[in-house]
Amino acid sequence: MVEASSFERSNPMTDATTPVPASPDVDRYLAGLAPEQGGPLSRLCGGIRGIAPAGTIENIKWNGPNYALDGTDRVTLGIDPRGKVRVVMHRGVKIVDAEGFSFDDDTGLVRWAAADRGVITLPADEIDRHLASIVSLIDRWLRL
Repeated sequence: MVEASSFERSNPMTDATTPVPASPDVDRYLAGLAPEQGGPLSRLCGGIRGIAPAGTIENIKWNGPNYALDGTDRVTLGIDPRGKVRVVMHRGVKIVDAEGFSFDDDTGLVRWAAADRGVITLPADEIDRHLASIVSLIDRWLRL
């Protein structure tokens, strides 16, 4: 199991009283990755576990760690075919009316595939440099 990082323990943005429980399936997935990908992705999962609202469920979906809230998939992580770490922020499997929907990305990291579907793709060795910003974006995204 991944231990809470100092970022998770000191993040004032969370209202969760306890971190999201780690999924054994996610831990097995992370353990099966090459260290250069698994390490950064594990730290990203740890950051999400530390800030996600109460009731968030961690599982494996679409061949990567997934975070669902109230039965709706909201954030899915993975490794893309080029070996980069991918973060997909979405509002579930089904198309949701995005009229009037907006989300401010003050980091410039997100590429918007649709008005309500953002994707961050970075080389694994850049995740740690952007970890706090990515986790902050996900924190806001999960609280929409």
